[in-house]
Amino acid sequence: MTHVLGCHIEMTRTPGVDYPIRTTYQPDEPPLQLTVDHLHRIRAAVAELGDRPRRYPLDDLILWPSD
Repeated sequence: MTHVLGCHIEMTRTPGVDYPIRTTYQPDEPPLQLTVDHLHRIRAAVAELGDRPRRYPLDDLILWPSD
């Protein structure tokens, strides 16, 4: 495996700031490729969320579980 790809990033390059919902032009989105560091941060965030999934913004991505 060489890459893990995110999807629907919807983030600007400003840490923790995403584009408004339904924005169709997102010129400054980060790349889809997730680094090993991203995966460690995602795992830690999921552990912190526990059994209460909710929207959880990180600097360069948002965890947003579906209902």
